[in-house]
Amino acid sequence: MTRSRTGDYVSIIGMSYLHPITALLEQSASFNSEGPNEVQAAPMENGYSAAIIILTVFLIESSINRTQYIRNEQPPKKPLDFVHSTYPKSGFLEKLEELFVVRDAIAHNHVWEAQFSWEDQSQMHLISAKKGQGYGDKKFKKVLNPQTRKTRQFGLNLFPTSICRADAVLVLKTAVEFLLFLENEDRRYVYISPQPVKFNGRITTFVELVAGL
Repeated sequence: MTRSRTGDYVSIIGMSYLHPITALLEQSASFNSEGPNEVQAAPMENGYSAAIIILTVFLIESSINRTQYIRNEQPPKKPLDFVHSTYPKSGFLEKLEELFVVRDAIAHNHVWEAQFSWEDQSQMHLISAKKGQGYGDKKFKKVLNPQTRKTRQFGLNLFPTSICRADAVLVLKTAVEFLLFLENEDRRYVYISPQPVKFNGRITTFVELVAGL
C-alpha cells in the first residue's frame, strides 16, 4: 500500500545558482585574465565576468526574498529597500547598491559613446566617453564616478565592455559576506556555509571557493 505524504514548499531558486557560478569560475580560470585596457576587456573575459556578476546578484536578490518570506514581510519590499529598513547600521546597503548598479549596467547593456585611438601592435587608448541618454537610475548616478566610469567605493567597472574577472571576484566576495551576515541572523534566511560545489574535480564549499579567489 502506497503511503501519501504532504509537505510545504517555497519556490526559492537562490542556492541553485551556486553550481553554474562555480562552473563559470572554473571555465574562466582556463584562460588568462589580463583585465581591461582603457576601452575594453577581452570579449571572453568580459562575457564570463558579466555572467558571473548577473547570477551572483540574482543569488543575493533571491536570498533577500527568502528572508522577507520567513519574516512575513507584507508586502515584500524591493531588495535594497529591505536592507535599508531592516539592517540600517550593517554597512551593506552602500555595498549592495554598487553590486545592483553593475548588474543593471550589464542586464540593460548601458550604452556609452566613446572615441579611442590605437597604433600598430598597441592597445586601445580612450580619448573620450560619455554615457548614452536614458541609461541609469538614481542609484546609478549616486555610485558612478564619472571620471573613472567606475563605482565610487569598490571601483567596479560600469562601462560594460570593461567589466572583467576582478570585478566578478569582488562582487562574489561581497555577496558571500552579505549572505553569511544573513545566515548569522537566522539560518532559516540563508544557510550558505555548508553548501558544496565541485571545482577542478574537488569538492569544496562555495564559501571556501570564493574565499580562495
